[in-house]
Amino acid sequence: MPASDTALRQTLLEQVAHHCVQHGLTHAVISPGSRSAPLTAAFAANQNIQCQVVYDERSAGYIALGIAQQSGVPTVLICTSGTAALNYAPAVTEAFYQQVPLLILTADRPPEWIDQQDNQAIHQDRLYEPHLQASYSFPADIVHADARWHALRLLDEALARCTQPVPGPVHINVPLREPLYPAANEAAVASSWREADEGSRRQIQRLAARPGLAAESWESLLTQWQAARRKLVVAGLHRPDPSLQAALKALSQRGDVAVIADITANLFPMGTDLIHADALLGTQSETVLDALQPDLIISFGGPVTSKYIKQFLRAAHSEAHWRIQPAGPAPDTYQNLTYVLPAEPASFFADLARRIPPAPSAAGYADAWRALEQETTESISHFLDAAPFGEFRACWQVMQRLPAGSVLQLGNSMPIRYANLLGPAPHATPGGVYGNRGVSGIDGAVSTAVGAAIASGRMTTLITGDLGFFYDRNGLWHSHLPANLRIVLLNNHGGGIFDIIDGPNRLPPALHQTYFLTPQPLTARRTAADHGLDYLHAGDNESLAAALSGFFQPGKRSAILEIETSMAVNTEVFNQFKRLVASIGAAMPAAT
Repeated sequence: MPASDTALRQTLLEQVAHHCVQHGLTHAVISPGSRSAPLTAAFAANQNIQCQVVYDERSAGYIALGIAQQSGVPTVLICTSGTAALNYAPAVTEAFYQQVPLLILTADRPPEWIDQQDNQAIHQDRLYEPHLQASYSFPADIVHADARWHALRLLDEALARCTQPVPGPVHINVPLREPLYPAANEAAVASSWREADEGSRRQIQRLAARPGLAAESWESLLTQWQAARRKLVVAGLHRPDPSLQAALKALSQRGDVAVIADITANLFPMGTDLIHADALLGTQSETVLDALQPDLIISFGGPVTSKYIKQFLRAAHSEAHWRIQPAGPAPDTYQNLTYVLPAEPASFFADLARRIPPAPSAAGYADAWRALEQETTESISHFLDAAPFGEFRACWQVMQRLPAGSVLQLGNSMPIRYANLLGPAPHATPGGVYGNRGVSGIDGAVSTAVGAAIASGRMTTLITGDLGFFYDRNGLWHSHLPANLRIVLLNNHGGGIFDIIDGPNRLPPALHQTYFLTPQPLTARRTAADHGLDYLHAGDNESLAAALSGFFQPGKRSAILEIETSMAVNTEVFNQFKRLVASIGAAMPAAT
């Protein structure tokens, strides 16, 4: 490639960075590499983009996910060619199912060098499909003005697809020829081309459109609404949305409507006061389950954590199930879907509340849920007050001390299950609750929390298990750790969930111990020292209370609170808890 071509390409990449800024992007997470040097230089030179350098691409992907999760704006990811790009795949997949916008720019070898035993050369086109909103490849040669126009035209399309019709990851593969670095005296060679390109090109803006329902659709829905005496709204993972909370709060005042939600739906307590649906549906009382049966189910959002909720709804005898799905494929999680409604949840529920007549005064469906909610709340409180020290009680104590309005990130396996059963404390309700529940892997919890803390600026707490923490501790291996990050590590020294969930705990002891519990001896003390975090430790109720007394106070560094517990005690406590929830509603009289 002639030297002037190298300078011209660098100018084009600077236009790419500038174009991202024009579309509102503010963060780029960059992993060092040689082939990606032109991309890195272009974004690093733009003063309007905050660049974080993260060495491990898998961690970088999840940090970008956490940033975009908080901001709702696409985060740029940049890496070199080869297996580096493959390491983004877990975070890209999570972003796809969680509908979080990412713009992934992977440097690549020119196409003629693929499969020619050249260094770091693999097949990178369409690398992350099908877990993408879209994928593109820049032209390898950009000497002609039409090729440069084409590259920026693809960027326009990619930026639009990051957010419309639903948010998600988009990939642009960028083949780069050597020499990678223009000479110092070549900038003027390309400047006239840049001026010509910019003068002839217009930025393409795509206006947002809100899906909605036709008048005849509303007629059919309102007929079904009127026929149903018991309506149940079920919310899965969803970003905090005050307008959605207000609309559901208005509906939940009706006696014939109950609203239940996953903790990651971000509805508690403003959108619904039924915080313990997960726990109370663990009842084995047929009387209770019959009283809660819905005639109409309305679902929206991402996945729900609760197995009890899924079992209850899959066995429900509802006449109809409406799925509110603004765009994209509609999941039939509960195996009884009848209508897919292309609408935004907040606007749909607000419109529904305006259209429906007042509820019958005698309707008592919501009252049945609230009576059981009160019983469950009291039962959980009494149970935890008397429970021995372990990770369930410790999780409860931590959630009681969270700063109101802060960000809570929940690791997978038991932490999110504990939190979903407990619900937020009324006096310590987070401003947002998040978890990597798109595909529910343990591989990026630490990194996602780091990204969330960077983007939110608020106190951000991650509650995670030991395997998830140690698996992802490279998420701490960079120079961007924010002082507002707090990590609560529940360390039972192994895969304690496999001692609790049905199935693995019934295997032969040697098989169960070696291949599922996977005991490990690590603590986080040295990890904290290596990466410059404050470290606290708790091994009983007294030391935990002492550690929590100042853990959430603002400080100069991130901090880890490691809570060591006994796996055997944790298992016994949780089994006792399952027996407790199985007895909920035992005194409820059968319907006559």
